[in-house]
Amino acid sequence: MITIELEVFNRESLGKQANKKYRKDGFIPAVIYGKNKDNLNILVDPIKLKKLLKNEAGENTIIEMKLDKSDLKKNVLLKDAHLDTLTSDPLHLDFYEITEGMDVKVSAPLLFTGKPEGVKNGGVIQTLSNEIKIECLPTNIPNIIEINISDLNIGDTLRVKDIKPMDGIEILSNPESTIISVLAPRLVVETETTDADENSESVSDENSEQEKNTEG
Repeated sequence: MITIELEVFNRESLGKQANKKYRKDGFIPAVIYGKNKDNLNILVDPIKLKKLLKNEAGENTIIEMKLDKSDLKKNVLLKDAHLDTLTSDPLHLDFYEITEGMDVKVSAPLLFTGKPEGVKNGGVIQTLSNEIKIECLPTNIPNIIEINISDLNIGDTLRVKDIKPMDGIEILSNPESTIISVLAPRLVVETETTDADENSESVSDENSEQEKNTEG
């Protein structure tokens, strides 16, 4: 678990027009919410936030927010980012305030290590998921979950239920969900063969046409 600090500002005005002005001034409107807690409307500096998340542990980083000109501090997780459909710039952010001693639900990123035996024999990796849903205490939130896939052979599949149990962490994702597979390169070969057959047929048709023209 990694904790970082971020200074935020009180958002005094609400509504679309006010938020539009805040964005024009270089801030992202945001809200902090939590179980049995009052919402706190804030403004976030997008440059500082992006830099912190990029250089630290990403979205699973616990952020200690300090309200400008106040002694108020809150530990939060970034739960949702509403993005502009054209530019992908964040329009609004939702932060969840965590409470010491209470479990939280988060998505934990997966890191695959090792080269599968199946790949060494010509197989192809198919990744269906790069994260799983978990529930744990904030202090137990993993930055990443490493999974060694060296033993996977062609035809093997790694499912959620195959992940080794972790102390203090409950996996919420469907146990039968596929995470990664090693496929035989059959589809690639079949595609190449089909293309070659089509090219061969095309050449044959051209030769036949030329012979007809010669005979004529």
